[in-house]
Amino acid sequence: MLQNPFSLIFDILGVVSHHIWLWGWVFLPILLAPFLWDAYMYHIRIKTLKKFKWQMLEFRLPPDVEKSPLAMEQVLAILQSTLFKGGWWKRYVEGRVQEWFSLEITSFEGELHFYIRTLGQFRNLVEAAIYAQYPQAEIFDAEDYTANVPAIIPNETHDLFGCELKLAREDGYPIRTYKDFELKTESSKEGGSNISLVDPLAGIAETMTRLKKGEQAWIQIAIRPTDDGWKKVAMETVLKLVGRPKKEVPQGSYMWALLKKELSDFAKGAVQAPFKTPEFEPFEWGSPKSDKPHSLMQFLTSGEKEIIEAIERKTSKVGFETVIRVVYIGTKEAFYIPTFFQVASGFNQFSTQNLNSIKRDGATLTAGKFPFKKFKEMQKKKWMLYKYRIRGRPDTMFVMNTEELATLYHFPGRVVMAPSLPRVQAKKGEPPAGLPSY
Repeated sequence: MLQNPFSLIFDILGVVSHHIWLWGWVFLPILLAPFLWDAYMYHIRIKTLKKFKWQMLEFRLPPDVEKSPLAMEQVLAILQSTLFKGGWWKRYVEGRVQEWFSLEITSFEGELHFYIRTLGQFRNLVEAAIYAQYPQAEIFDAEDYTANVPAIIPNETHDLFGCELKLAREDGYPIRTYKDFELKTESSKEGGSNISLVDPLAGIAETMTRLKKGEQAWIQIAIRPTDDGWKKVAMETVLKLVGRPKKEVPQGSYMWALLKKELSDFAKGAVQAPFKTPEFEPFEWGSPKSDKPHSLMQFLTSGEKEIIEAIERKTSKVGFETVIRVVYIGTKEAFYIPTFFQVASGFNQFSTQNLNSIKRDGATLTAGKFPFKKFKEMQKKKWMLYKYRIRGRPDTMFVMNTEELATLYHFPGRVVMAPSLPRVQAKKGEPPAGLPSY
């Protein structure tokens, strides 16, 4: 008589559930360990983040400032010194996290402002770095301007459009920097050539100063110091381009490979000894022979050599994990979505055909798709405003060095004559000679 197949299934399930009941306590902690570890790390890091005291600093310079973005590059190099290199105890017991900064450019109805958001403990460091490069600068405490718009957007009075930006290629490929905007003019009588700078921010600043009443545009560049791990990945790209073989990781045991080499040499030597002095090759571990040329540098095109030089130039400077957010907010009467794309398209000037470029991240663009288009769009806008306000962890993170960041964020000089850019109206002067002191 055939057994009912369903009863057989129930019998199997009964045996399995019995063993799970008996031995599940052994495997359950192993299965839950990754989730428990993530929950623990989240808990201790949240406790650390709650202790952070943020400060917003606004900067103004005289209208005749003649500093190139190189000055801001020096400021950023100093900020990179806050890189945390502590041990496992501080990371996994005390919950220490790497601090970060936010470089921000805003336009309120066409009036430009420049901010740096920093932790209170680094305020003196930021101010010292700024004054070292911009002695005539004025630094003010500022309120967080994101609190001046409704807490939830879109609503009955305001609307929002924005996205995060990302690199089109790997981190090792640089974008077009301020050094590529330098123009060499004809040689002067004294000898040498004159160099004039086309300010990389000119296009973005000009667009942002044209905002009308009821419109705001925010650019946020959140940066977090990082170690040199990204440089190793970038240099692997260089090795591939020059055709230099990568050293392979040897397989198997070192002692076993050495023993086989000794036994082989002993057998070969025993055969050769009666006739000639035995010859042995040196033992090599992890360096396989290859018939490929050691380098293809002499066969590279001029474009390929330019790529290699650009990558090496980028990796010669310290880097930051970076996220760029662009947000456009307007009242219902003034809201005009093409204004956002005009501001965001200003980053196109930093693109190069054979290196890297900055483009919009479609996944973060605050535009809904079917089905539930309206609902998705509203949720994306709320999420974008929330991330901008807290300067939170980005969805898309990439590495930029100090030269690239100084290109995107620096204080415009006389080459950018934005009429709505607040300036210091008077220069700082030295005290008169002979002034008595008490």
